[in-house]
Amino acid sequence: MTLLELPLPVPPLHEIDLVAVDRLQSPAPQPRIEGRVSLSTAVVHPLTPEEAAGGEAEWLGFLTAEAPHSAYFLLSLTCAFRPPGNGDPFADAAVGVLLESPDEPADRQPIAWSISPKKRSHPVERSGSIALSASLAIVETTLELTPGQGREDISVIGMGERDSDPEWRLQATGRRPLIGDETFTMIVKAAAGAPVQAHVTVAATIRHRRFGLIPYRADLPTALRTINLQRCLGSGP
Repeated sequence: MTLLELPLPVPPLHEIDLVAVDRLQSPAPQPRIEGRVSLSTAVVHPLTPEEAAGGEAEWLGFLTAEAPHSAYFLLSLTCAFRPPGNGDPFADAAVGVLLESPDEPADRQPIAWSISPKKRSHPVERSGSIALSASLAIVETTLELTPGQGREDISVIGMGERDSDPEWRLQATGRRPLIGDETFTMIVKAAAGAPVQAHVTVAATIRHRRFGLIPYRADLPTALRTINLQRCLGSGP
């Protein structure tokens, strides 16, 4: 199988505040949570036939055939979760991306062609590269359980491949708290020549000792909330 190794830069992280989600039966108003979550700027890289082929006929043929009607981009974000200072841990979190091409018809809307991670039992070190197969699928190590291992606690699950709204859900487990960096990567397939935007959302649930589980949403600045892929190409490798 032909593989393409793309460098994946480590972008800077920006602290973001968490705001409690209003509910009918919410306890007393909760203050904003600071210093617990950070989000990186986006890494965006176009996958053109010339760049991606690397002398491989299989790559060049596939991307050349796709070029008249489809464009492919690599989009990567990193979210960091930090331990609590007051003992209130994260119970779960979610990172979502809504892809759209404004003013384009339904058949020219972008989708997440491939996403990573799809399933993971624990956070891993931020990688310096990403491997793609000749069908532009992200190559990753899959989680496999062997007989006798017992049940494995899954901490990250990705969903929404081949849809316009991929999402990753993170869960604290009995063995591992929800702490550390996690990089979320996708290959975006868009209509050739169409503008592409990615709208990012981050949410988390904190287990408070006094009030129990309280859901929060991230108050993202515009620069982190909305990504214009064509404008971000300079941030890629």
